[in-house]
Amino acid sequence: MRLVVHMIGNAHIDPVWLWPWQAGVDEALATFRSAADRCDEYPAFVFTRGESWLYRQVERLDPVLFARVRRLVARGQWHITGGQYIQPDGNLPTRMGWERQFLHGRRYFQDRFGARPVVAYNVDTFGHPATLPDILAAHAYEGYVFHRPAAHQVALPAQAFRWRGSAGGEVIGFRITPAYVTRSDDLYGQIMLAVEAADERLGHTMCFYGVGNHGGGPTKANIEYILAHQHAFPDIELRFSTPQAFFDAIAPLREQLPVVTAELQHTFPGCYSVMHEVKQRQRRGEHLLDQTERVVAQVVADEVVRRDYQARLDGAWDDLLLTAFHDILAGTAIPSAWESVRALQGRAHIGGEEIVLEATRRWARTTLPAAAHQQIVLINPDDAPWDDVIEAEPFLDFDAWGQRWLSDLEGRALPFQQVQPEAAQLISRLIFPVRLDAHGHAQVLVRDDTPPPMPAPVATDLTVSAESLANGHLRVDLGEDGVRALTASGKNILGPGGIGVHLREDHTDTWTFHTDRFREPISAAFHPNVWMVEETGPLRARVRAEGWLGHSWIRWTLTLHRDDPRLHIDLDITFNERFALLQMPIHVADAVDRWTDGLAAGVVERQPGPVEWPLQGWSRVIAGGRAVALITADAYSLSLDDRCWQWTLLRSPRMAWGGSNPDIYGGRDWHTDQGPHSFHFIMQAGTMLEDDALHTAARQQAQPPIVFVRYEGLERPPWGNSPPRRLWTAAEARARASGRMGHLVDTADDPILG
Repeated sequence: MRLVVHMIGNAHIDPVWLWPWQAGVDEALATFRSAADRCDEYPAFVFTRGESWLYRQVERLDPVLFARVRRLVARGQWHITGGQYIQPDGNLPTRMGWERQFLHGRRYFQDRFGARPVVAYNVDTFGHPATLPDILAAHAYEGYVFHRPAAHQVALPAQAFRWRGSAGGEVIGFRITPAYVTRSDDLYGQIMLAVEAADERLGHTMCFYGVGNHGGGPTKANIEYILAHQHAFPDIELRFSTPQAFFDAIAPLREQLPVVTAELQHTFPGCYSVMHEVKQRQRRGEHLLDQTERVVAQVVADEVVRRDYQARLDGAWDDLLLTAFHDILAGTAIPSAWESVRALQGRAHIGGEEIVLEATRRWARTTLPAAAHQQIVLINPDDAPWDDVIEAEPFLDFDAWGQRWLSDLEGRALPFQQVQPEAAQLISRLIFPVRLDAHGHAQVLVRDDTPPPMPAPVATDLTVSAESLANGHLRVDLGEDGVRALTASGKNILGPGGIGVHLREDHTDTWTFHTDRFREPISAAFHPNVWMVEETGPLRARVRAEGWLGHSWIRWTLTLHRDDPRLHIDLDITFNERFALLQMPIHVADAVDRWTDGLAAGVVERQPGPVEWPLQGWSRVIAGGRAVALITADAYSLSLDDRCWQWTLLRSPRMAWGGSNPDIYGGRDWHTDQGPHSFHFIMQAGTMLEDDALHTAARQQAQPPIVFVRYEGLERPPWGNSPPRRLWTAAEARARASGRMGHLVDTADDPILG
């Protein structure tokens, strides 16, 4: 049977990897020039290129070259594929991040070239989640081209297959063999390996060629080899082509293709956790921009203003779409690249914060009723109600809290608890429960007038000591190794070992090329010999333990709220380890019946074992018929081996290190994940653990209500013209002696003002 080999001329361009982004722009310019020259020299040649970010750089820096590319696209020699902004990491972007990749990429290509690609293209991405076919199908994609994982990592029934997602969405997948780049002008070996991998029944396959990874593209010798050998091999035709042409050719045979429902993972499992700070900033940034879009939709009615916000939001997303690039978000770039990455993530973050501030304050000024008291304004832009505790620090002009109280707009007193503020002085911090409807808002008044007759003290089910923490739903027993027991509905859901924190040796490279699990010895475990009671209620009880773990300082905090079945687990660590993992093992009491992890836009069912897996938002284990879930936006890698549910939090290999040394090596190394890191987990057992409920809980953990203080109509400062004595320094004595501030009263004996 005759086989058509679609020869895909391409150039793999990493905007950031072993070079900074500026060098990525330079390689794009050089590659586009080279490819355009080859197109002009060889009329039969076709070049394939995706990623709108690259085109944007060429457009703004070399308009003449960009015009050449537009002409080549129009005459069919330059093919636009992918429709993405960049080739992102597959596992870390949120659903919103994936959707923005397609929105921004396709919008640009449609505007500049009249093109709307339907073949997604991630040839170098380090793994692809089980929900990606669902996301692609929802955006009318037909095909998906990838290279990793290789055959030795994930066996597939055929090179081309129907890839079906967790929710049933489907695209045709194609795994590139043997590679997406070439190292030789002679393409015989590349072509023959592609032929061997082909499904003969289809009569078509693809073979990729062109110099990479730092740009380049097909050489003259590559093109001339194809021209000279188009019909040189028995029953094989070499054809200058495009991914779209290949998928069009096999579309009539779609029903003959095997169906694959597996996630395509375990290429480089070290990338699930390494460079935690960058991953965390990306995740928080994507959630912030998603929430910002919700805020604008909820509170901005003026179309002109809304369009302005949307344009600014698009610009912020552009920054995060670039930092979602696989060698950035996977954590494998050189040390000097990270400063620019953090700057891009920071610019996106402050851009979102500015829009939220402007939109909500303008809305508050025109919408909220006036009040004669300071107000804490709460806005819930989420699609689900919010029913939880809020923390706020209403500014009191440096006054003490004193006898102040909280009420709603109708004057009903609200329960609250004072807790330690973030600042070391002059600020008060409160927690109080609140329920907000979906897309709802509320005003809580901070009052210093006489409160109504108060009922009995706020009832609480919280108890706390250095040995345990409990409410009406959970009891947490503490020990010198961590959490000894977690009892829900009368049953301890933890087995021997409970919940701990440890360091594990890890001498794998940055990517973890050669294994799919972490099996080196545990080198140190955290032993919190003393648990300190920090808060006793009535709304929140909290304990913490602090100490050294290896060379790293760690603070472990456990929190329960009144009448709440959730345990909050916070870890703060200043990490100072080399070639080590920070892990949090949770030992469940019973054999595991079922394991489900959250992913972008869905879930995946997994089988227990020592293999490391990526996740997003939450993980749920059913053991002994009881469900327990852990919700977090701060951890991205885990395994479940037997009854040990182990979360990998930090890794510290050398940066951008493949396992060897450069030719000139003086012993100077840079290690990943050094410095301060924070993690917040919510652990819940028994109820409200359905998939949708966990997705909502994870989203609301990452996107809590907007909280700000409003002063309109309030006379300030509340203490009039006699500031609290604690505001003044030694300058007060000089001011009094000079006679220029004689109006000051002596408040030394006043318990509130002094």
